Amino acid sequence: MNDKRRARRAKQVRRDARRTKKRNAQSATALSDFARKALARRHPLDLLSIASLLVNVAKPDPLGNETYVDSVLGALIEVPNRETTALLAVIAELFDDDPTAQLRCREELAERDEHLPQWIPALSQVDVYRAVRRSHVLGDADEIVLGMRIDGEHELTVAVWIDHTMLSGIADAGVVPKPIDTALVRVAELSADADVLEMSVADARAWLEDALAKPTFGQETQTWPLYRALVQWLARRLPEGGEHRWQAMDWPEIEELCDRFFATECAAPFTDSGHRELLLELLDDERDPLRWSTTRVEQAIGSAHHYDCDRIPLEVTLDAPDLLRAFIPFAHVQRGIRDELTSRTLAVIDALRSSYKRGVLKEAEYWGYLDAG
Repeated sequence: MNDKRRARRAKQVRRDARRTKKRNAQSATALSDFARKALARRHPLDLLSIASLLVNVAKPDPLGNETYVDSVLGALIEVPNRETTALLAVIAELFDDDPTAQLRCREELAERDEHLPQWIPALSQVDVYRAVRRSHVLGDADEIVLGMRIDGEHELTVAVWIDHTMLSGIADAGVVPKPIDTALVRVAELSADADVLEMSVADARAWLEDALAKPTFGQETQTWPLYRALVQWLARRLPEGGEHRWQAMDWPEIEELCDRFFATECAAPFTDSGHRELLLELLDDERDPLRWSTTRVEQAIGSAHHYDCDRIPLEVTLDAPDLLRAFIPFAHVQRGIRDELTSRTLAVIDALRSSYKRGVLKEAEYWGYLDAG
């Protein structure tokens, strides 16, 4: 490389460095404005939300290795004022799973002399005093609701929505600056179709960690992944040793359930032994076999994937919609599910019946199980 080329490259490097510094300063200025407004509101939620978003942006993409920790922290460090100091202090706590990033924040904070709200240093002693699981009556989702208190004064309620129709991953989360009792009353007014169960905070951690480890394929919402880093941090603050178990029945219980159903009058039309095999296959799911939503029905008979010629005759497989239509009212009665919800589920079965049967016949023809005529 000749001298002129070296000079041009060095000039370009200096120009890029100046541009990066300018962008960082502009970003930090914008963040300072948001943080100033958040501090003025005096409640921790606004500043926690900003910090959670920044940590989520900074961390590596779950599907890749790219990280923006240096960029995010560098932007805050280059503009030393009370607002960026407050953000760095909260971010340092949320980075408790990244010692290197946390140390960098701590070292910068040690060089600053800013008076910060008392709740910020108290974050490490957050008190999660209650955990509740709100289970949708049709089994599509569970909502883990946590009541937390910071510095013995500031109340927050965190709600995490776990979608069982999508691998039981987290679909959404929300945080409100209210005590959990108040929040639960408000949610109950908006939706009565949920069973509310008290749970230990250790069990809540097990549920959250399991859901956080699952991939999510749904569309992102305004609040998820905004609160992802906050939820991850909060889960790490909960005690270990909890259990995550949401399956309502073990396999022997499901088999006994089938026996009880086929002993009823509503199962009289289904006399082939293959009907029992078909129902067991339809119930081969981690979800409660007595709870059927419209989504679960769509997943069960929205395609022809239940055709197994080695175990179940074709004429029995074609009965799947009718078998479910007889079984679901029997199941819902046992869980006390209201008739309106059952009717919605049955309406979906009626809408899918013809397309399901066409799909089964088309698949059977493809594999040569139908006569050429």
